[in-house]
Amino acid sequence: MSFRPPTLTSRRLDWKCRNLSFSTMKVAIITEGYHGTGYGHLTRCLSIYQAFEEKGITPLYIANCDEVGKKYIHDVNLLQMNWLDKSDELINTLIDFDIAVIDSYLAPKELYERIYKTVRKVVYIDDYIRLDYPPGIIVNGTIGAENLPYKKDDEQEYLLGIEYMPLRKEFWDVDVPNRNGKIENILITFGAQDFLKLTPKILTFLLKQFTNYEYYVVGGKLPSDLINQVNVHYHDSVNADRMLELMLNSDIAVTAAGQTTYELARVCLQTIAIGVAENQKFNLKGWKASDFIYEEIWSEDYNLFEKVERNFVKMTNTKRKALVDGQGARRLINFCL
Repeated sequence: MSFRPPTLTSRRLDWKCRNLSFSTMKVAIITEGYHGTGYGHLTRCLSIYQAFEEKGITPLYIANCDEVGKKYIHDVNLLQMNWLDKSDELINTLIDFDIAVIDSYLAPKELYERIYKTVRKVVYIDDYIRLDYPPGIIVNGTIGAENLPYKKDDEQEYLLGIEYMPLRKEFWDVDVPNRNGKIENILITFGAQDFLKLTPKILTFLLKQFTNYEYYVVGGKLPSDLINQVNVHYHDSVNADRMLELMLNSDIAVTAAGQTTYELARVCLQTIAIGVAENQKFNLKGWKASDFIYEEIWSEDYNLFEKVERNFVKMTNTKRKALVDGQGARRLINFCL
């Protein structure tokens, strides 16, 4: 179970006693996502937005994002602004807000402090103890996060571990299919940006080693000779419904070791996860410890392709235990409310 200190009794929680209906509560979700950072924070915060909506609350989604990023959050109450450079404007916007949810790898501690002093309750989405956060709720849905060395003092409340990982609403209530024992369809996705250009490298290798599979590729940039392969089905981008469909109909997934692994675990799809950034190390260790993946693989491994092939050989298309139940966003919002 996640560690939770006693509820705070300071003025920071006085708002809980106010006679507010959910529909009149003012909630802001503050995050970032653009070409240089990737778009994972946008989709993670979208799931939190959707869970508030389920309670009749329409948050203000404040995003420092580019036009591509907007495609991931096209159906939200969006305020697009560079809130890092316009911090005064952000703070003025947040006056009289009840809750602010912040999910950022870029915001400095000083800005967190200003937001804490402006709103009545703050939720900090964290992945690796990035900062010494002001008082509020610290949420880390990383697998194994309950074992990380958070200070756990009386100024914070903690929602730690995989039960609090927010997934997009399409993954909340899913019937996990029974696998038929055959391996036919392979899903490859390293995100829209794929900074390391792993998509064409991995696909080229697999096409040579495993010629009889159908390959469904989402994101990344593929040259025409790969796109035109008869057993390659390429999607530049897909919405959540289509991604869920692809996952349910695939037998193995090859992906970066980020947010997507939690959606794959939700549908019990056998996965080869490749670490592409330092902040994914806890994911890899956690998935290995839980037997969701066979071994930790990093993009810079000298024997990367050897490891990928070895993992493919180990795969059997059978139904596995669901490690993620998809209710993380709902748990977070219920705790806040």
